[in-house]
Amino acid sequence: MSSQYHSAIHLFSTAVPRSSFSSSNNTRPLPPLSFPSGVWLYGPKDKQDSFHAHTRCSAIFKPRTQEYADLFHQQNGLPLINWHRDFVLEDHTEEDAAKVSVAKEINEHVKTIKAMLDMMEDGEISISAYDTAWVALVEDINGSGLPQFPSSLRWIANNQLPDGSWGDAEIFLAHDRLINTLACVVALKSWNLHQEKCEKGMLFFRDNLCKLEDENDEHMPIGFEVAFPSLLEIAKKLDIAVPYDSPALREIYARRNLKLTRIPKDIMHNVPTTLLHSLEGMPGLEWKKLLKLQSQDGSFLFSPSSTAFALSQTKDKNCMEYLNKAVQRFEGGVPNVYPVDLFEHIWAVDRLQRLGISRYFESQINECVNYIHRYWTEDGICWARNSEVHDIDDTAMGFRILRLNGHRVSADVFKHFEKGGEFFCFAGQSTAAVTGMFNLYRASQILFPGEKILENAKDFSSKFLREKQAANELLDKWLITKDLPGEVGFALEIPWYANLPRVESRFYIEQYGGEDDIWIGKTLYRMPYVNNNEYLQLAKLDYNNCQALHRLEWADFQKMQSERFRDKQKNPSLLLFLGCSHRVSSRKGPVSGLHGLKLQYCSRLSTPISIRIKATVVLRGELSFMNSVPVLALMEGSRKGD
Repeated sequence: MSSQYHSAIHLFSTAVPRSSFSSSNNTRPLPPLSFPSGVWLYGPKDKQDSFHAHTRCSAIFKPRTQEYADLFHQQNGLPLINWHRDFVLEDHTEEDAAKVSVAKEINEHVKTIKAMLDMMEDGEISISAYDTAWVALVEDINGSGLPQFPSSLRWIANNQLPDGSWGDAEIFLAHDRLINTLACVVALKSWNLHQEKCEKGMLFFRDNLCKLEDENDEHMPIGFEVAFPSLLEIAKKLDIAVPYDSPALREIYARRNLKLTRIPKDIMHNVPTTLLHSLEGMPGLEWKKLLKLQSQDGSFLFSPSSTAFALSQTKDKNCMEYLNKAVQRFEGGVPNVYPVDLFEHIWAVDRLQRLGISRYFESQINECVNYIHRYWTEDGICWARNSEVHDIDDTAMGFRILRLNGHRVSADVFKHFEKGGEFFCFAGQSTAAVTGMFNLYRASQILFPGEKILENAKDFSSKFLREKQAANELLDKWLITKDLPGEVGFALEIPWYANLPRVESRFYIEQYGGEDDIWIGKTLYRMPYVNNNEYLQLAKLDYNNCQALHRLEWADFQKMQSERFRDKQKNPSLLLFLGCSHRVSSRKGPVSGLHGLKLQYCSRLSTPISIRIKATVVLRGELSFMNSVPVLALMEGSRKGD
């Protein structure tokens, strides 16, 4: 534990590639130490004091965290830093501080993000071609024989990709692209529209069908094995040329038959379950019973495709009202799930906090927290308000945020997601999601003495994550993100009680993919208020700005200390650096100027010295612990005969 914590303390003093800094002309620039992913470290080398940052960053998908491998020796995935260095910095002036100031650019990003957060309602989410196609299939409920939602057909016609497919243009997953494409071709063909688009779409479909066999099952959309065969049967009735004898399709039909035998029809017709989210793929439904299980907004578990299928079968007015609202909201298209208000509020707060920029948005975050609390229930929550179905992922994230913001929420909520000593996300789930267990693990650490359910949750989720980590299986079925293995590894090695906000931010800035992160539902989808580059750019600017300020203040601090020890032989610079780094790394923002630093100087100067006297172990580059507080017992003078 000590070496990981040791490394984390050091990483606080590294910067993120964003800003450019300069120093006086009489110093030599220190070349940055580059990571493959674009993050660099700066530090003294051969008494070179100045540092230059270069704008260099790439937010790309990586299977694992690699940035430390080329620079540091590793232990359990975290770097071991050589502390035997001199910390000699130049004497900066107020003019130097002005040079590194990026207040104007920071303010622009803050204004943009505040505008986003102020506009939060039912959730910003990308459109799903698959769900839009099911809506487009609905015939006028008044019997005219025309489409009920012609704007959905127009959306399909206007959003075919150049290769003939439909789906997310930035990332290719065969399951996602094929189900989107087949659904859109079926919708257009059923109304005898855009024959050329249908032919182009089916050409893509046939050319890429074989890729289903090679793709990871973790990235299969929700309900694919039931919904996809349902579309194939409609396509067959429309005489759409599909290679039904394909090995890939035979495998999917086999999976559907197996899954249908496992669906408890008596339960799904009487109790709200996640099966309501995928009704469009199921035969033999009893609609009179199912209509009693509608959500308050008229949907079937907030799924436009499931609700569209229900409308086509029942002509229910509540289904109609829900779909009208969704189609108007997204101008013809519909997302794969709507609303996603709780999901958006919870995850936006989490991202802002982990990136270290939450202090800019305190009022907006308070509103989000109050919103979450307003719809919190003793049985848990899900991605949307007023749901009769709950999941452990949203519940765990909401629980954690509410507790950390002073709300009283009972840990007994997790008893609804535990059976026989095991925790699950949904009742009847086939496999557990990595992110669901990851968020349960994070929530389980916010516990009071005697909360046995949280202790059990922590043990279970920790074991699950470590087993996945050991097997190199940290792939998630709900999220494709830049560095999920890195996030899980950091959380397992540095528990919440030992974490420092600035250290966590330094790691998470590298792990957060910004707008490249994408979610998996019935299709791939994006949440722009949760994953965007505005958050990422502000986090980099803010972190580098704070680090530059800390370096300037450290130079002034060191000057004061050198004057104090002018007549002494000892050199306590490293000790003071560690004491200061621990202080500022535990803060969310910069120390308040030289005045604040002088106050810290007076209040903390004696602490590391007294600790040094009390510490029984002074190791080479090691941290010891006293009363659960990291004791910085390093000192150059301690190895020079004192």
